[in-house]
Order: sequence, then structure tokens, then C-alpha cells
Amino acid sequence: MLQQDLKKIGIQVNFTPLEFQSLIERIMKSQQYEACLLGFSNVELDPNTQMNIWLSSSTHHAWNPGQKSPATPWEAEIDQLMKKQATTADLQLRKAAFDKVQEIVSEQTPIVYLVHPNVLLAVSSAVVSAAPSALPPHLYWNVERLRLTTDRRSAR
Repeated sequence: MLQQDLKKIGIQVNFTPLEFQSLIERIMKSQQYEACLLGFSNVELDPNTQMNIWLSSSTHHAWNPGQKSPATPWEAEIDQLMKKQATTADLQLRKAAFDKVQEIVSEQTPIVYLVHPNVLLAVSSAVVSAAPSALPPHLYWNVERLRLTTDRRSAR
């Protein structure tokens, strides 16, 4: 589908399916590829669980792999911001640092996000303060605020 969609806008894609270990070998060792369709998944909200992708010298850094230091000024800024958010206990500073990382990634586009799974949830009207999240746990991330009511009118 991606090949067909890109052809419509004049981009030719030569698709070569590879066994996963061969793909990782090309990315991390030989670097014989121009683009890669690979799925990263993250189930944690904390950006620290993503250090292996965002730090330029990390193991799963998908663009410019195997580098010892940042190849571009924006990668250096991502490194600095990720280290900043990892070393402060101030949640607002952590959020601001990772928000900036996401802005840089959006501007520079080293990764193109193609899909995200749909998540369908159902919540009884007796549950008050339910606020589903896109990331797991979808319904219980704010469990300390959830409560049940028998009065259906006050449940809203």
C-alpha cells in the first residue's frame, strides 16, 4: 500500500522484504538501506524508556546508526533535552524538555509515523472521572480519581 501511495506522488519504492535479523544487520552494521519500515512500540508514558531510540549514540537510534556523537545540531539538542528530562525530578521541566524533543522530531522528520492502533473502550455511566488515555493502561491510569455512583445523573 505504501508503495502504491508513494507512486501516486512520483516516488518510486523498491520494496525488499527481509527477515528481521537481516533487517537489523543492515540498519546497525552494514547500513545498506535508504529507508526502513520498522515498528517501534512503547507502552510506557515515561520518556526514559525511549532513551535507546532518541539518544544519538544509543543502540536503537534508527537514523545515523552507530554514531559515537550527534551528526547534526538538532540531534545534539535532542541528546541534551533527553538527558535533561532524565535527570530532573521536576515534572514540568521534564515535560517541557520532552515536548521540545517531539517538536524537533516533527520538524526534522527522521522518523515518519505511519500508523497507530485504534483503541475502543467502554465505560459504564456509573464510573465517574473516567478519562481514557491513548496509551496503556487506557482506563486505569487515573485510578485514584475514579469512583462509582448509583445516581446516573451525577455520573456525568
